[in-house]
Amino acid sequence: MNIFFIVITALWICPFLSYIIYQLTKGKPVLLRRVLWSLIVLDLLAIVGMRVGVSTLSTEINWVIIMTIYLTISLLFWILQDHKNKFIKVTTIILMLFTFFFGMLAGSIGALGTAFILGEYEAKMSKKIAASLTYTEFTLGNALNDYKGKRIEIAKKIAFFPVLQYLIVKKEYYDINAYAHELNVNYSQDKNILILSTWNNKDSENKLFPDTIVVN
Repeated sequence: MNIFFIVITALWICPFLSYIIYQLTKGKPVLLRRVLWSLIVLDLLAIVGMRVGVSTLSTEINWVIIMTIYLTISLLFWILQDHKNKFIKVTTIILMLFTFFFGMLAGSIGALGTAFILGEYEAKMSKKIAASLTYTEFTLGNALNDYKGKRIEIAKKIAFFPVLQYLIVKKEYYDINAYAHELNVNYSQDKNILILSTWNNKDSENKLFPDTIVVN
């Protein structure tokens, strides 16, 4: 399951799923508050995690958690559209229709544009380079951009909570050869050094590779 499928599915399902949740908890204010606050806490953890570079070991789970933000917003819309205050009610309905319309638009006829946007977040290659280290490559740019390259990330598993990892290295290389091919990855566990290279390292125009990264 890739992130494009997760996002497209969420854009379509969240408005309806949130409506079902609201209808099931509408007459149970305590349960509704618990569900809402559980989602808000999960969303806050996701936002903090993105800011500090902490995530789960699964890209799919990470994106499912991120998309719960849309589920929370959708649920808030359904709650507030039933508000007794007329201004809050009307404003919420307008915002809800606007948000759901563009969400479904992005998930249907705008799916190609959504795919281009998400392309730089879809890992093209990921592998373990040590027991606790994962190396991941992302492609930067597409056919419509005037820039092309690679972003590499190295994440380290958290020893006391092994289902989570934190980002320790993040670098971007704007190079057509890096864009077109996987980088050669050589990691020395003794020296904690990662060496990245491309097939044209001897090209005098290539100022980026080989690149040596100290992994702490």
